[in-house]
Amino acid sequence: MDKHALSKITTYQAGIVQASMHRLLQKKSDEILKPFGITKMQWMIIGSVLEAGSAGARISDLAESIGTTIPYLTNSINLLESRGILIRATNDKDSRSKLVTVSPSFARKCKQIEAELREGLRKAIYSRVDPVEFSIYIKVMYELMDVGKDTKPTETAK
Repeated sequence: MDKHALSKITTYQAGIVQASMHRLLQKKSDEILKPFGITKMQWMIIGSVLEAGSAGARISDLAESIGTTIPYLTNSINLLESRGILIRATNDKDSRSKLVTVSPSFARKCKQIEAELREGLRKAIYSRVDPVEFSIYIKVMYELMDVGKDTKPTETAK
């Protein structure tokens, strides 16, 4: 019997596997990022800001793309700003919003961080998975993320 067959796995088993994988990735990522003084979530914020380019990213856009709340993101940005990693500025096009950029001094470290995290996760976790299957895994996660963006909350039974 194939324990991985979709017809054989229960919803709670699927939930356990997903949660276990999330915790493993969190733990390994945080271990690899520790020498840089950042966490996985902070790296996701920094990377998303870096990807936005020199114009910067709006906090509300970052919260949506990362999938977190504006208060959580604001607290994280405050911390990263106090450590000289991020810079917050007023948006010239909309004075009500702030734009966030990566400080030039930290931006120089980002390629090294990406390379070390990528290599560390490959060695610790992804080396056990066929590259083609891993590519499918990533593709499926992106597709499921898109489904989550398209769905509306269902009505609860009264």
